[in-house]
Amino acid sequence: MWAILKWPLIIAAIVVVLRVAVERAGAPDVVANLFSVVALHFLIGPVYFAIRIARAGLPRPHAMLFKLIAIYVVLTRAMVLPTYWLARIYEWQQPRFAGLSGPDVPFFVGFIAIPFITAAIWIVASLVFGGIVGSIVLTVRQRRVFAQSTK
Repeated sequence: MWAILKWPLIIAAIVVVLRVAVERAGAPDVVANLFSVVALHFLIGPVYFAIRIARAGLPRPHAMLFKLIAIYVVLTRAMVLPTYWLARIYEWQQPRFAGLSGPDVPFFVGFIAIPFITAAIWIVASLVFGGIVGSIVLTVRQRRVFAQSTK
């Protein structure tokens, strides 16, 4: 399982750092959004995991898919948390950090509530949407492999 997760996690770490660097360099939001961690754990990761699982022919592939998605999205969101804390400390003004800082925002809201609620929402959404998309890809790939093996 960890062999499948290694490179997606490395790529996610690079994307997190690049996103912050691009935003802090003053690039427009359209450019910064190209470095999307959400796209990684919401769509790209689940599709990648499904393809790898189908190729490997692992037992209980759908359970393995959901485990991989869950671990990946939790670890990826954990990588994003420090960017929210830095945004709070330095009062970054990007739209994704709205509500984190300002004179009326309590410490708990800026450091704990918003970052962790955002993470929880993305974790659930990625498990549902990524699980559905990954399951479809996994099923299609398994049928294709099964059809080729019976010929």
